[in-house]
Amino acid sequence: MNIGLESDLRRQIADLETKISEYEGLLYHHEPGWNSLKQSDASYQAIFENTGTGAFVKEADMTISKVNSEFERLTGYSKADIEGEMKWTDFFLEEDHDRLAGYHADRRTVTRDAPRNLECRIKDSSGAIKPVYLTLDLIPGTRKSIGTLMDITKLKQAEAQILESKAFLAAIVESFEGLIYVVSRDLKIQYLNEALLEKVGRNAVGKPCYEVLHHRAAVCPFCVQEQVFNGESVRFEIKNPENDRWYYSVNAPIHHIDRSISLLAMVTDIQARKTAEISLKKNESQLRRQNRLLRSTMTERSKFGGLVGKSQPMQEVYEQILNAAATDATVVIYGEPGTGKELVAHAIHDMSLRNREQFVPVHCGAIPENLIESEFFGYKKGAFSGAGADKQGYVDFAHKGTLFMDEIGEISPHMQVKLLRVIEGGGYTPVGGNRVKHSDIRIIAATNRDMLERMEKQMMRKDFFYRIHILPIYMPPLRNRKEDLPLLIDHFLMLYGGKKNLPPVTDRSMDRLLAHDWPGNVRELQNVMIRYCHSQKIELMETLKSPFEAPVAEDIPPAGDSVTLRSMMDAYEKKVIEAALQRNQWHRSHAARLLGIDRKTLFTKMKRHGLSR
Repeated sequence: MNIGLESDLRRQIADLETKISEYEGLLYHHEPGWNSLKQSDASYQAIFENTGTGAFVKEADMTISKVNSEFERLTGYSKADIEGEMKWTDFFLEEDHDRLAGYHADRRTVTRDAPRNLECRIKDSSGAIKPVYLTLDLIPGTRKSIGTLMDITKLKQAEAQILESKAFLAAIVESFEGLIYVVSRDLKIQYLNEALLEKVGRNAVGKPCYEVLHHRAAVCPFCVQEQVFNGESVRFEIKNPENDRWYYSVNAPIHHIDRSISLLAMVTDIQARKTAEISLKKNESQLRRQNRLLRSTMTERSKFGGLVGKSQPMQEVYEQILNAAATDATVVIYGEPGTGKELVAHAIHDMSLRNREQFVPVHCGAIPENLIESEFFGYKKGAFSGAGADKQGYVDFAHKGTLFMDEIGEISPHMQVKLLRVIEGGGYTPVGGNRVKHSDIRIIAATNRDMLERMEKQMMRKDFFYRIHILPIYMPPLRNRKEDLPLLIDHFLMLYGGKKNLPPVTDRSMDRLLAHDWPGNVRELQNVMIRYCHSQKIELMETLKSPFEAPVAEDIPPAGDSVTLRSMMDAYEKKVIEAALQRNQWHRSHAARLLGIDRKTLFTKMKRHGLSR
């Protein structure tokens, strides 16, 4: 090798070794700073990852170069999908882009007026839209920006709920017909509703309530501030001396977040209610006076309404009538046919506070089953064939009055359900209608049936029975109060005798009347006295020819005729049924009861024998 070349190489190697030594010295000298730099970078990475918001670094060309895990969770994209691949505007809704551009420009100029953050919306990888707060800052000495996204979905939901609650509360407050105001502990007005503003005529917020509302120079003597500011709710009625009207005031504390308390007052004009109460008390007082007068003379009375009798059983009935008239409860009157159940019902109505309204009697047993609903509740035009116009029912006619339901035991369980709903205030719907109507009625029922027996046979619903069996009145049969016969006889003679010069009822006739058992009760006696007024003869049932007598010889066909026992029995049955129908003016329910059979059996036999009116 050339000696000069070798020498040159050695010199170069020595120079390199010198430079290496110098670099090693430099590295040794800067090692603490390098380690500090690595520590700072680690701290930055930790803060970047754990900031609690979706953080990202944006390059000058709008490309995102770095994101944290929260940004991944918020957007639904992975770091590999985002970093170096997507621009920051890719995540925001297009309609927000103009606002983003303006915000970006303001933040790069870093002026005092530049907004700190921007409320906008992003769309994640699934297409879901989320409201966020965007914060964007320029990294000093670079053209890069660092940004954060804070998910404010729950905040926006809370805001929506607050706005809805405010709207709901405002609707309640403004629809309240009374006066509402709020005062602080020093009794300065904080709020007035529109009705009170209109009444006061000015916005009096900040003024003392006693000065604005009551024109006083000091606190009102009836003020309940002490109780309310101690956490109590206070309600009271007061008469305003300025206009002589009654008001109802509700005062309650409002507990604020800062633990202060305001007084909420809601005042309602109750003049109409107080007037009605005063009138009612006056009527009640008058009714009590009438009641005391009637009770004081009860033992002396031989007549009560349309009822006649001074016997002890009738005195008890009069007492029950007075008790029933003083209330609005449902009454059921028990008694045999002809004992005067409808007269009792009328007496209760006439003595009650409903006496100025209608008394509507309904004979439940006389209404065919297929018509009973339309008769009670009415029907709408076109509801069925023949319904050419709207028609009101008994419940409509009895509004604010009394509905007397005779023979209530004849109503079917299906109809009992509908009537039960009316009694309990649930209303009713006319046949063919779709709107529920309500009627303020009092029901007085009557029956000659054993209701407990009908319940056992499932012909009467238990809930219906217990709803009408509130104030029971039991009418005594005439055979148990025969001491009232002379009074009843005089009553009917005056009623039907007119100006006729009728002969007096002889002692012998009176003995016969007293000895009679009166299975038809007062109605039977009434019929006897009507016949007496026309024929001057006392004819009791045993003296009249009975349609149920056994067939006599002439009723039996002569020998040789084609006749059987069955045909004779059928002929006799037809004769008995026809007589029962004629006796009851072809009222089939009454005829069935007289014959001791139910209505369906009677209808079947009438059809078989060809009997019609």
